[in-house]
Amino acid sequence: MFGNFLIYIFNEIFKINSNMKNQNFKFLKVIFLVFIFSALFISCGEDGDGGGDPTPIDPLDTQAGVLNGSWKVKDANSVSKDGTIVDVFTSLTLSLSGGTKDGGNYSTSNSDSNEIWPNSGSWTFSNGDKNKILRSDNVVISISVTESALRTSFTTTGGLKDGNWVFDFVKQ
Repeated sequence: MFGNFLIYIFNEIFKINSNMKNQNFKFLKVIFLVFIFSALFISCGEDGDGGGDPTPIDPLDTQAGVLNGSWKVKDANSVSKDGTIVDVFTSLTLSLSGGTKDGGNYSTSNSDSNEIWPNSGSWTFSNGDKNKILRSDNVVISISVTESALRTSFTTTGGLKDGNWVFDFVKQ
């Protein structure tokens, strides 16, 4: 039915000249129909998501997804305080879970100090910055993360272990 309509439109656009050879006309008809159906096929293809506007991905959700997991201190040279290597945290494991744009939870094992890394708590992104998290003990941590590596840097005050701390972790 639709094909007949297209042929009708074609005939109206290209009024048949009585001197036109039948074969040339058929060839033009086929070319025209192939063009029309190709255009329809291409324009009616799926967009991959069923149509509609794509939902933007929140960078905080993406960052939280990368953070989720178990992270182990990289090696004996991967923890420093005020620029000096500290080797008492070499067996520290940091587990981040439930992370979304609204934050998540953390827990540690083998932490040498609850002042530096408490046993557990929650975190949120500090002021909506994907490179800063705020622990539930009010410590702001700058982070740099990839799928396999995490660097944290933060300052602790008001205790015996005051200082600027940097930890390099690898994902387990």
